[in-house]
Amino acid sequence: MLLVVNWAYYFIYCGKPKLLITFRSNASADVVMLDKHALSVLKAAGRDYETLPESGVFTVAQLDEAIQNIVRAVAEDPDSNPDLVYADKDREEEEDEYPEEKPHPVLERVTLRRRTFPLLDMLRAAKAQGKEVVWEVGSAW
Repeated sequence: MLLVVNWAYYFIYCGKPKLLITFRSNASADVVMLDKHALSVLKAAGRDYETLPESGVFTVAQLDEAIQNIVRAVAEDPDSNPDLVYADKDREEEEDEYPEEKPHPVLERVTLRRRTFPLLDMLRAAKAQGKEVVWEVGSAW
């Protein structure tokens, strides 16, 4: 009974529970990410989902297009362009005569380039070995 009450409390006050999505392929190690991040990465890969399905697959024939779409999305993302990001940081440091303590790296925003890197690596390895990539809702345990 206590578990049901705790779950109801969490769902009402904290919103939808976060799901882990596991990408798997026989070509490389698993890639795990939260559902909201997996949805944005899949959209970058060319999948037009409003909500994330519980499972899916990139067939060998679809891998090349997915890789190209992700690379294009990263190139078009202004936060993922390292030259612009570093230029902005350099400008901020020049303008600030007495810079405050820098934020911890954990507090920095994760760019699309960083978020897609492990999956992109998996997709390329799967393409090279002729394997498919599947994803499914994973367990946090």
